[in-house]
Amino acid sequence: MPITKRPNGHYQVTIGYGGRTYRKTSRHWSFKDAKDYERKWLASVKDAASGREPQRLIEHAIERWLIDHVPRLQSEAKTKAHVRALMPYVEGRKLSEITQVWAEVKAAEVGKAPATVNHKGRILRQVSRMAWREWEWLERPAAITLLPEKPRETFLTTAQVEALAMACPNPAVGDYVRLAAYTGIRRGHLLRLTAHEVRGGFIHLDRTSKTKTLQLVPLHPKVAGIAARLPLGVSDDQVRDSWANARAACGLQHVRWHDLRHTCASWLVQAGVPLHTVSEVLGHSSMAMTRRYAHLAPEHLAEAIKRLA
Repeated sequence: MPITKRPNGHYQVTIGYGGRTYRKTSRHWSFKDAKDYERKWLASVKDAASGREPQRLIEHAIERWLIDHVPRLQSEAKTKAHVRALMPYVEGRKLSEITQVWAEVKAAEVGKAPATVNHKGRILRQVSRMAWREWEWLERPAAITLLPEKPRETFLTTAQVEALAMACPNPAVGDYVRLAAYTGIRRGHLLRLTAHEVRGGFIHLDRTSKTKTLQLVPLHPKVAGIAARLPLGVSDDQVRDSWANARAACGLQHVRWHDLRHTCASWLVQAGVPLHTVSEVLGHSSMAMTRRYAHLAPEHLAEAIKRLA
């Protein structure tokens, strides 16, 4: 039952039991991680072979979830930080107690922002669903009801966007502010764009990391000249620093960079653009993500009711 290190540097655990061979590899393991996994895996294989039902703990489910699911997320580092905050609540607790653990988390963290508490609830809910649907460790998923959260989106006016852009100490960052507001493109994608992606009045945005498609983002005349000069020669750190200074100068410290994307959506909806078109422009993977902006233009509901005979 050796633990080997493959040529790519990843550790592989090999277990032979009952005439069968089992292998598991992870790029996230240290040798100690692989050794711990080998021990737990062998115990579960022996339990299954003898017909004994293994004792499933929440921490075991979280460990498997971290290996099987979390590495695919763009927010892997943040998710692992939320897991570390959750671990004191789940150590030694059975998987069948996951609903009770969630109740204890909410009771212990009264006074904290609902969004902060809900990070733990979402982890428990996802682990429970995978334990039920994929691993067959539970007969049914746990009932996890998240705390109600206040919407965090902030919608800016064109004047506010221009004020923020003008207040950036680095003019190139100001141009990125304008480009973000008029295209809805996320900061990470913006900073990777070059003029080669700008053709025929569109930005050809490669979104293989999100929706595995090529997204066409139309360019507003106000930012077409900026797009033609991409990249603008600033680093992510320079963008962060200049953006922080601009928010402070404009008294808009509560505004996040991602709110520029929300602002783009709000402008489109208030201009009467159909939600399905807004979804295409922003590259949403589902209409559910776009419907949160529907309240900004309720006129279509009134028009719909007028069509009744």
